[in-house]
Amino acid sequence: MREGRGTIPATLELRRARKQTLVERVAQELLEEIRRQQLPPGSRLPSERELVRSRGVGRSTVREALNGLALLGVIEIHHGQGMFVADASRAQQAPLEVGAALVRGLTQELLEAREPVEAAIAALAARRHTQSDLAELEETLVIHERLLREGRSAAKYSALFHHQLADAAHNQVLASFVNSIQRQLVERGHRLEELPGYNDWELQEHKEIFESIRSADPDRASARIREHLAAMQGYHDRLTPRG
Repeated sequence: MREGRGTIPATLELRRARKQTLVERVAQELLEEIRRQQLPPGSRLPSERELVRSRGVGRSTVREALNGLALLGVIEIHHGQGMFVADASRAQQAPLEVGAALVRGLTQELLEAREPVEAAIAALAARRHTQSDLAELEETLVIHERLLREGRSAAKYSALFHHQLADAAHNQVLASFVNSIQRQLVERGHRLEELPGYNDWELQEHKEIFESIRSADPDRASARIREHLAAMQGYHDRLTPRG
């Protein structure tokens, strides 16, 4: 196994953690304003540009905060028209749910992005893999299984498996995408491991994906990744049920 694969510099980790804190802060501030002003349904909210200026944060931070509030049912986003209060009463109970809503929104976007990319990766890996690629993937599965037997987290190796699949595709652009989401995969993996049955299911899924790569079946490999990610959405929904 190649040392250092899938790692992220500490400075980048801090920057991403800082951004998530900002997103939650902006969402909470908007909730407080809706409550304080007792805005009725249909009230127009400031535009993204106005919020960026008044909050002193980036557009992506504002957008993530708004998406979280939309998932909670507090606001509605009508593209080309603006943002409007949907149900002000939701703002009374929403604060405890903001973090979960933000995670759910980002997870949906992450899975949407992963599906076409990883389907392409799996197909290419089935065609282009080397014996060295297969050995690395198999070793990761062995470690994954051993950690589960010992009652330890295998989130790091679960994420590494997807990174090694990208390496086996021998396409640097695709590999760069998977490398860029390693932190999210590990973080979500730690939480998903708390769900009953998830660990055994995930390991079996990875074994079946590996077999489709080893058998050089690009269609099957691509289909298995798509099925895997579709099922992942169900597990994420169990972590952050819709209110």
